[in-house]
Amino acid sequence: MEERTPVIEIKGIEKGFFGVPVLKGIDLKFYEGECVSLIGENGAGKSTLIKILCGVYTKDAGDIYLHGEKQNIQNAEDAKKLGISVIYQELSLFPDLKVYENIFINNELVKGKGKAASLDIARMREEAQKVLHDRLHVDIDVEARVRDIPFSQRQMVEIGRAVYADSKIIFMDEPTTALEETEKKTLFSIISELKKQNKTIIFISHHLDEIFANCERTIVLRDGYVVLQKDTADLTEEELVTAMIGKRVDNYYPKVEYKLGELLLSVKGLTKRPYFEDISFDLHKKEIVGIIGLAGCGKYEIVRTIFGILQPDEGEIILHGQKIENKNVADAISNKLAFLPAERKTESIFPNLDINWNTTIADLDQINTKKGISIQTEHELTRKYVENLHIKCGSQTHPIASLSGGNQQKVILGRWFMRNPDVLMLEEPTRGIDVNAKTEVYNLIMDFIGEGKGVIVVSSEEEEIYGICDRILVVHDGKVIAAKKRDEITLMELKTITKFSRDDTKEAS
Repeated sequence: MEERTPVIEIKGIEKGFFGVPVLKGIDLKFYEGECVSLIGENGAGKSTLIKILCGVYTKDAGDIYLHGEKQNIQNAEDAKKLGISVIYQELSLFPDLKVYENIFINNELVKGKGKAASLDIARMREEAQKVLHDRLHVDIDVEARVRDIPFSQRQMVEIGRAVYADSKIIFMDEPTTALEETEKKTLFSIISELKKQNKTIIFISHHLDEIFANCERTIVLRDGYVVLQKDTADLTEEELVTAMIGKRVDNYYPKVEYKLGELLLSVKGLTKRPYFEDISFDLHKKEIVGIIGLAGCGKYEIVRTIFGILQPDEGEIILHGQKIENKNVADAISNKLAFLPAERKTESIFPNLDINWNTTIADLDQINTKKGISIQTEHELTRKYVENLHIKCGSQTHPIASLSGGNQQKVILGRWFMRNPDVLMLEEPTRGIDVNAKTEVYNLIMDFIGEGKGVIVVSSEEEEIYGICDRILVVHDGKVIAAKKRDEITLMELKTITKFSRDDTKEAS
C-alpha cells in the first residue's frame, strides 16, 4: 500500500538560543485529517518548534516540507500564505481593538476598489458574529473591546480567528487553559469537525485527559529530542508522564499536612460591587485556603481587592490582629502581602529584561547603595534563587521570555520570596506548565507555608484546589456558596458544587 504524503514533514530541525541548543534534530510527519498531541515538559522545545513552523523563529538547520514540496518559512506572513495558523497559550490579541477587529487582523474585508476602497465594517461584524455564534456557539459581543471581556472569551476569539482564516494546519498551544467545561466541549467538537474537513491539528496540552479524548497520535519531546511517537490509544498516562520527564511521578500533588498555627489573616464582610459581596474567611499560619468558581464568579477580584488593586466598598482585612487598609499595591507589599496574577506575560514578567531584573525588581532596597544599584549584589541574590528554586536557564543575563513557562513562574515566586511575605496569594499558579514543573511549584508552596506563612490559591482546576489546599471556598455570583475543610468533601462533590448554580447547592457551612 502506497504511503500517504504528509501534509507537513520536518527533517533535522535544529534551533538554539544564546548558544544553548533547544531542538536537536527533529524529524516528524503530520497528515491530513488528524489531531496529533505534541507534549513534553516546559523547555522541551514544543513552543520553539511551533514558532519555527509559524515563521516567528527561523531554524538553524533542517528542512520543512508541505505536501512534499520544500518550503522556506521566513516570517509569519509566509506561514499564513501556506495555510498555517497558531493559537498561542499566551494570547496574541490586541486588547484595545474590538472583538471583530481582532478576528480580521491581517485579513480585513474591503469594499470598493482603488482609491475608493474602504473597510467593510458591516460585513466583518456579520462574519465575526457567524464564526462566534454559529460555529463556536459562544455569546460574545463582537463590538466589545477585548480588554473588557473575560479571559475565557478572549481564548474563544483567538480560536475564532483561526477558524475564520480557514487554515489547513492549526497549532493549538494550550487552548483550553482558561476555558470552562462547556467551552472545552465546544472546542473539542470544533476539532472533530475540522478533522472531517481534512484539517491537521497539532494539539499541545498539559491535561492528559484532553490528549486521550481528542488525539489519534502522541509525540513526546524531551530535552530537544523526540523520545516517543505512538498511537494515543496504545499509551497509558503513566507511560506519557515517564516519557515526558524521564522518571515516574507517584504523587502529582505533594500535600504536606502541617498542624495549623495561629490566626494570620481575617477577611470580614469584604464587598466590591459588582464583583463580589460579603466575603469572609480566615487564614492561619501553615495553611492554604483555596478559592474556586466558574468564570466571572468574582474569585480573582477577591484577592485583587485584598492586595489593593481594587478598593473595597465594605468590609475589613485584619492581619496579625490589626486592621489594615491597602489603598494600593505599595501598601499591600509593605504589609507583607504578595500576589502572583494568572497572566504572566502581561501582569508578572518584564519579558525583554533579564532574569536578574525580574527577580529583584520588587525589593530594590536589598540591592540599592549610595552609589546606585549594585549589579554584583543583584546577581548574587538572583543566583541564590536560581539555585534554590532549580530554575533552568542558560544565564541569568538572558531575557526571562527565553525561559519556559514553569521557569518563569519560579522566577516570579523567587521575586516574592525575596521579600519574605507573610501571605502569598496565587492566581492559577500552574497555568500552562507541565506535570513536573507543577509538582516543583507545589513543593515550593509547601516549603513556604512550612515556615509559618499562609497561602491563598485561586484556581479553575478542582483537582489542584483539592490536591493542595486545607480549606476550600466555592464562589458563585460573587458569594461564597460552600466553605469546607479538605477532609469534609470529596473531589467529585467539589466538582459538583463548583459547576452548578447556588440554587442547586447547599448554603455555606
